[in-house]
Amino acid sequence: MFTVKSVSILIFIILTTSLFTVYIFYSNSREYDETKGSKYADDERHIANVATYGGSLSLKSIGGGGLPILNVSEYEGENDTMKIQAALDDVPETGAIVFIPSGVWVAAGLRAKSKTFIIGTNGSIIKRPENVTGPLITFSNVSSFAVLNLTFDGESTDDAYGIEIIDCKNFTIQNNKFFNHKKSAVKVTLTINGTSSNFEISNNAFFNCQNAPILIFGVPSRRAIRNFYILNNTIINGTQNGKIGVAFSANGTIRNNKIINCQHGIATRCVSNLTIRENYIKNISDYGIYLGTQVGDPGTDNVKIMENKILNSRIGICRYYGDYPLINIKVINNFFINSSEYDILADFPGLFLNNTITDASKLRIENSATLFIGTKTVSGQIILPGDLNNDLMINIIDVALVAISFGSSEGHPNWNEAADIIQDGQIDIKDISYVARNFGIIA
Repeated sequence: MFTVKSVSILIFIILTTSLFTVYIFYSNSREYDETKGSKYADDERHIANVATYGGSLSLKSIGGGGLPILNVSEYEGENDTMKIQAALDDVPETGAIVFIPSGVWVAAGLRAKSKTFIIGTNGSIIKRPENVTGPLITFSNVSSFAVLNLTFDGESTDDAYGIEIIDCKNFTIQNNKFFNHKKSAVKVTLTINGTSSNFEISNNAFFNCQNAPILIFGVPSRRAIRNFYILNNTIINGTQNGKIGVAFSANGTIRNNKIINCQHGIATRCVSNLTIRENYIKNISDYGIYLGTQVGDPGTDNVKIMENKILNSRIGICRYYGDYPLINIKVINNFFINSSEYDILADFPGLFLNNTITDASKLRIENSATLFIGTKTVSGQIILPGDLNNDLMINIIDVALVAISFGSSEGHPNWNEAADIIQDGQIDIKDISYVARNFGIIA
């Protein structure tokens, strides 16, 4: 059974059992095409060197070891789309590596089979033809495939995806570059009753890509996209809804990505058992990390948001939309710094443990089912919501102070801003509830 490995061997094991077969295959290939490819000797070395790339999946682990190589420059066709598609069509049931030599290949609408491993070399570019809006490559209802070391230029075409993956399993998208995609550069999705599982999207770079350059989007009320990793990717200048987006999915990890100069950082909707960890998110015009739900789905549960750095956003973390349940949300050891409005907008229930924010003014609580422990400012000041007299504990004194101001609102003689813990401009049962729920907490 396929398993996602946590070790970073990646593709050095890829061809250890088949490198000599690959070498002989290439040595007997047709003459080098000066207009498209690098020399075959260089290509051999390149494919072997794919072994050194980072990640947790290898070609061997998903069935790509010991396979023949099909060089697209050897195939005929009226245009580059036809040539590449001819190579893809030539992949046998046992699988093959489809090698795209260096050069600009103007192609779109490509479709690939199971056990197809598409590999480029430095300078291998697939560029969208003019006035073509279909995905550059589609994988539909197939398994055990990879796309490695290619550059995809979307030409800023409206309504056009880069790589679209539908109802697939056991695959990896690694070490690619994506430029100028106005819709998702990599999209993993489903048909209404389909599944997608066991995959990794890692070590890719996205420049000027919009509308969720990486998008994992399932079906409401189901968690049929499962067991995935989004690792070590870089997204820059996604100013129009640029983000990593994950919805209607389960058992995933989003780790060590860099998201810079985008509208959002990491966006989730209706997810289960998701870990968001060690990401670097900077210069975000809206939300660094947000949680969402929607009608027709039970909500979100079991999310860990840990050790991320969110700098210079509008709001560091919040719930963006939807009022369905959020259950067991843990926000631990993060840095939310220099947000223009709030570093933490606690409008959802959750445990906030040992987070650092800019200052007390950047924390806003709108949900009484929150627990803050170990929150501090960049200057080291402890922040303990509910501690009205600043003795670093929530006790009977704080209960009394809230009770004294109970029923007041701004402008009332008994108004105490510190007692308005649930910051809605009035001191009521929500504030009493917050202090009671957290009674006995010591900073």
